[in-house]
Amino acid sequence: MRKQLPVTYSIRFKNWLNIAGRLLLWELVGGYALLSIYIFIQRLEGPNPGADFVIYYGASLLSLANNPAAIFDWSAMAEAQASVIGEAVKYLPWLYPPPLLLLAAPLAGLPYIPALGVWILGQFALLLIAIRSLISRHNLGPLAYLAAFVFPATVNNMLAGQNGALSAALLGGGLAVLQRRPVLAGLLFGLLIYKPHLGIMLPFALLAMGAWRTIAAALSSAICISLVSLLAFGTAPWLGFFQSAGVGANALEYGQTHWAKMATVFAALRLAGADLPLAYAGQAIAAILAILAVLYLWRRKTADLVSLPIRASGLLFATFLATPYAFFYDLVVLIFPILWLGSMRWLPGCRQILGLLWVAPVALWLLARYSQISLWPIVLAGCLIWLLYHNKQQRQ
Repeated sequence: MRKQLPVTYSIRFKNWLNIAGRLLLWELVGGYALLSIYIFIQRLEGPNPGADFVIYYGASLLSLANNPAAIFDWSAMAEAQASVIGEAVKYLPWLYPPPLLLLAAPLAGLPYIPALGVWILGQFALLLIAIRSLISRHNLGPLAYLAAFVFPATVNNMLAGQNGALSAALLGGGLAVLQRRPVLAGLLFGLLIYKPHLGIMLPFALLAMGAWRTIAAALSSAICISLVSLLAFGTAPWLGFFQSAGVGANALEYGQTHWAKMATVFAALRLAGADLPLAYAGQAIAAILAILAVLYLWRRKTADLVSLPIRASGLLFATFLATPYAFFYDLVVLIFPILWLGSMRWLPGCRQILGLLWVAPVALWLLARYSQISLWPIVLAGCLIWLLYHNKQQRQ
């Protein structure tokens, strides 16, 4: 007969596990924070701090010169960017719809470095506001803010001078308030029109749960922000955007230097040597399966039985499985599944999932860069399958 352990021993053992878990978490946070800070300092010492930010600043200079349509003219953009950093630049085109220019245009009123600071810190402030809605509702402490700041994907976004934190604030923030403030959620979703591929799963989720007010609000905000950009800059930038659609497609299909930086099925297959038909076929299959998973999690009959952390996290994992176009800086939004699932860490395997999501933005990028193997589809699919399993367990 198995000997029963004393109650005091059991309590001490559980306390030890809690302490060990916290130490592991702090090791991850501290280690990656130091690594990220080191990289950030090294990057600032280089000739072009903010790297990709020169895209937005160059566009702002053209807007200041009353020539916003030139953002889709590479020769004009290259000249504007070179005037900032004092040397010829690599190919960094503007590929966004004109609504994003509303945010970028005022940056020309500042010198480059202060503008970069405003761009990065402004996005991060919006991200913290979005995270604030999670803290009280899901019993998260103020360390959630620190986690968002030192999350490797957030630091990568800062290094690149990109817009990933803004996208995360809109998409993650909208999901966070969806149950309590559906109209506000829709307004946030609509503002994501500058990166519609990151909202690819939202229509399926919202239709499945019958969130008509959210859908109406999203359409309204998307139309309004588009009209404002039309009034501000005219029709030329919109025409330029549609005419330059092939530039983004060409970069996706043949931009071999970009594939290691991407977190999609298409990029993983191309990096592994797949031809275009096979890569598109694999991406299509992944997208269909991702849509089915989202419909299952968000359908009206089961929405009340499935907690928001599971549904929203599943949607975000499915987003990166469904879209063929998502870069490392877009992964900032994964801080929301990390925080949501952190409030459910009693689930079997949850801590392992959290650790995996934490290290993935750096570890998988390095692996893809030096081995030509991208494990993002496997990691994302594994996380989604884990969520579907626990969703089924909760409903039983």
